[in-house]
Amino acid sequence: MTRSGRFLNLVAAAVVVALAVPLGAWGDDHPGDELRRSGTCTRSSDMEARLRADDGRIRVQLEIETTRRGAPWNVIVLHERRTAFRGTVRTRSDGSLELRRSVPDWYGRDTIVVRAAGPGAETCRVSATL
Repeated sequence: MTRSGRFLNLVAAAVVVALAVPLGAWGDDHPGDELRRSGTCTRSSDMEARLRADDGRIRVQLEIETTRRGAPWNVIVLHERRTAFRGTVRTRSDGSLELRRSVPDWYGRDTIVVRAAGPGAETCRVSATL
C-alpha cells in the first residue's frame, strides 16, 4: 500500500471514530428519557427523585414517604451547584411529600442534588446527572 493510501485509511478511520462518539453520547441525553434515583435518609423515610428532559427544561419530581403527617420539610434543589429552589414543604395527610420543579436544561450533562431536612433532625439527599 502506498503512503497516500495509508494516510487516506487513517483519515477515514478518524472520521468514523469522530462520528461514532457523539452519536453514542447523544443517546444518554435523549429528550423524553426519565431518570429515577433513590435517595438516602438518616431515619425511616424513603426518598425518590425523577428527572425528565423535555423541551429545553428538566422536570424534577421529588417524593418523600414518611410517617409524619403535616410535618414541615426544608427542601433545597441544586442545579449545577446553584440554588434552583429553597422552601418549606409540608407532608400530606398520608405522610407523603411531593415537590415538582423545572430547571433549564443546559448544554451537556446537568447534575441535580436535592437535600431535605425534616422533623427530628432527619435528613435526606439524592443526586442525579442527566
